[in-house]
Amino acid sequence: MAVSSNPQHRRRSWLVGCSLVAFLAALGVGLLLWQAVALSSLATVAQRVSEAKPLLGSVRLGMIALLALLWPCLSDWLCKKRHSSLSKAESNRLRWRVVGWLVAIELLIGQNLLHHLAAFAGASP
Repeated sequence: MAVSSNPQHRRRSWLVGCSLVAFLAALGVGLLLWQAVALSSLATVAQRVSEAKPLLGSVRLGMIALLALLWPCLSDWLCKKRHSSLSKAESNRLRWRVVGWLVAIELLIGQNLLHHLAAFAGASP
């Protein structure tokens, strides 16, 4: 069987491969969670998840910071690979826009900032 050099075929096979890996990872995590719920009470699982929240929040913020730091290298590599004419200034603007949105999403959803602000506003006299 000959391997096709068609870029569209390679892109499609890469997408299928990544989708398969993501599906298997989600299936594995689901099976682990199902076993954890089956072997222990739901309160224990909820307690472990609440204990892991600060660590997981730190990991997410670290990944956002890593993306911000590695953006120039990734941008150069992708521009060379795709033969893009994206300028450095344009890439920098995109970097801070992406990082800003990721931080906003993390604060609103991951850190539940709206709930904390509502609790703070309700607690003040």
